[in-house]
Amino acid sequence: MILVYMLAFAVVVGYLRGGRLNRYLQKPLKGILLPIIAFLLESSFAWLPRILEVPPLRWLWMVVVAEYLCLFTFLFLNRDERALWLVALGTATNFAAMAAHQMRMPVSPVIFEYPSLVSFVERVQSGELIEYVLVGWDAPLWWLGDCIPIPWGVPGVASAGDFLMGAGLFWWVQRMMLRKQ
Repeated sequence: MILVYMLAFAVVVGYLRGGRLNRYLQKPLKGILLPIIAFLLESSFAWLPRILEVPPLRWLWMVVVAEYLCLFTFLFLNRDERALWLVALGTATNFAAMAAHQMRMPVSPVIFEYPSLVSFVERVQSGELIEYVLVGWDAPLWWLGDCIPIPWGVPGVASAGDFLMGAGLFWWVQRMMLRKQ
């Protein structure tokens, strides 16, 4: 969700700086359907457990690998866009954290300190949010996982990778909107 907010913020800042979205057409991104497919794969975590009789840990890794394959392919196709290198770095750190935890995003114990995140913790513990796993401080790569609480607005957690992706997305939108015509 942080990426959606960052994208909206980047567009507003781009307009305030005199930029225009139609400048995207000067150099459109290659393989633009790939991140859309990745988003759809991630959104399938909400309904796939209801239709599959197999436990999520048996199939989750396949969906996550397919999702990240789409993202990495998209980023490779657009490697000439330097701003997207930050997105690639953030994507890689998130994937590394998940790979160390059966393709689920590790969530650090820091979230227990925030009353606004109680509902999130309960949903992870109940298995409703299958793409997350609560971990301890001794878990591998926990610091690359969701360890940054976002207790305001729509409460949740974020990772350093999420912020790297957000920064790269912001940078790319600024460059794209402010291209010379």
